[in-house]
Amino acid sequence: MNDGLFERVLVPIASPDDAEATARALRPHLDAETTLIITHVTEGTTAETTLKTGRDQFAGATYEKFDKILYRDDLQFEWATLEGREVAEALTDAIDMTEATLVAFTPREINTWERTISGDPGGKLIREATVPVMVFPNRQA
Repeated sequence: MNDGLFERVLVPIASPDDAEATARALRPHLDAETTLIITHVTEGTTAETTLKTGRDQFAGATYEKFDKILYRDDLQFEWATLEGREVAEALTDAIDMTEATLVAFTPREINTWERTISGDPGGKLIREATVPVMVFPNRQA
């Protein structure tokens, strides 16, 4: 693996099921000493993205599912709950805030109506990220 690319991986997770799919997809690709920045986005009230480090109650079950599947002693974990009006915007802001070198996620199952309303957050993240984005197939879907 490219050491610089997998140095600090931003991993957005939306729910416990999403956390499981993402952790299982990501697990075989990680090298020792990788730092995983596990993020969950909650709705913010201001135009700016804010970052809370640590696990909060709202995202707790989601974080625990990810940790249970992927925890290894040779990996570093950082937990960051983001507040933002739009998921993709909050995640692109978080790339700089966390000094991520890569974003890795599994796509969420959303129907055409939800995609129209939300603006396809996964696609927007891929287009607007300032670092490479790795999208794994969601094998649970």
